[in-house]
Amino acid sequence: MTFASGLRVAMVCGYRPTPAGGGTEKYVYELSAGLLQRGVHVEIICEDRPFLPDAENLLAKNIVGVSPYALSGTSGPDRYWEKSRQFAHAIQPARYDLVHCHGQYGYHTALRWAQLARRPPLIATFHLTALGPIQRYRALGLSEPDEARVDRTVAIMEEAMGRLADRCIAVSQGVADELVELYGVPSDRVEPIHNWYDANVFRPMDQQFARAVLGLTPRRQYLLYVGHFNMARGKIMADVLRRLPKHITLVVVHHETDKAIVEEFGERVKFTGHLGPREMALHYCAADLLCFPALYGGFGLVLIESMACGCPPVVFNYSAMNEVVTGDSGYMVEEPSAAAYAAKIQLALAEGSAKSSAAMVRAKAFNMKTQIDAILDVYRDCVSPVSTLARSVS
Repeated sequence: MTFASGLRVAMVCGYRPTPAGGGTEKYVYELSAGLLQRGVHVEIICEDRPFLPDAENLLAKNIVGVSPYALSGTSGPDRYWEKSRQFAHAIQPARYDLVHCHGQYGYHTALRWAQLARRPPLIATFHLTALGPIQRYRALGLSEPDEARVDRTVAIMEEAMGRLADRCIAVSQGVADELVELYGVPSDRVEPIHNWYDANVFRPMDQQFARAVLGLTPRRQYLLYVGHFNMARGKIMADVLRRLPKHITLVVVHHETDKAIVEEFGERVKFTGHLGPREMALHYCAADLLCFPALYGGFGLVLIESMACGCPPVVFNYSAMNEVVTGDSGYMVEEPSAAAYAAKIQLALAEGSAKSSAAMVRAKAFNMKTQIDAILDVYRDCVSPVSTLARSVS
């Protein structure tokens, strides 16, 4: 019998994990599915609705859901707080060998765990830190992001989680460094384990075939952007597009069409609506470049997915983007400006598919099986007899 067989894990995340429900939600879905395949018993404590409009609910029987109607908070911080409180209330410590929380939603669980004489180990995965973008913008001499007020509230929750958890998993070295430097988490309790992608879905195919399937013009230049335009990177993306030649088309993957963007750019922008994983793979294969104009990122799942499909990303040369993308597998922008980003796009388009092969090679470093096994190693260490004794003594 393997270590994983029969292990009982409570997985805590903000929303129902689905294959196309959002970055964290996809991560938790694939992690939970991988653990179940290895014989782990997984129960998922979450708000029982998807973050993005993904109708699939393949883990329904594993979900201990909190109804959206039971949550009193309506705004961001209030709702985060209420969800965290109700998630902690839903966990019965004796049912599990280990509790694994994602994001700020494990805050009340961490506080509750600190008061228990005996309890299962608590692991917290950080997909980014709320203080990370504030610090990055400050270091670059830029005004704080619009989300800074909310982020500071979330940071209070994150810091408590980081300090109280038995082990923290960071999805990049950049996030690991932030946990130590910004939240004071001891470095020996932080384990960097990169994200992964599904190689059965995200793989290369002929670009012209993909364009034919999607009804795109064969010889036109297409950029792909995933996200909306209200977020910081979306505002940069709009400014970049203003500086690009009008024959370049930006394909935007988002479930809502931005009327202001359509009004300004017209046919230069094509909104796809919400896409499932296989539709996403088609769009990566059809595009010339992936645009990810973020000045801060915890990881960026779209980066490895696009590279796996042979679509090189264009990123600013900051963590964690420069931890995922290399100079061989994508294009680095050194100056934090829309002008520099637009110039790099034009240089990249002029090179054609020069970096496609290297991008596919780079993506293979983020193997799903290897990364989930690494998380299981963290589980094993935390539930070992020595670790259990240390928790009961403390």
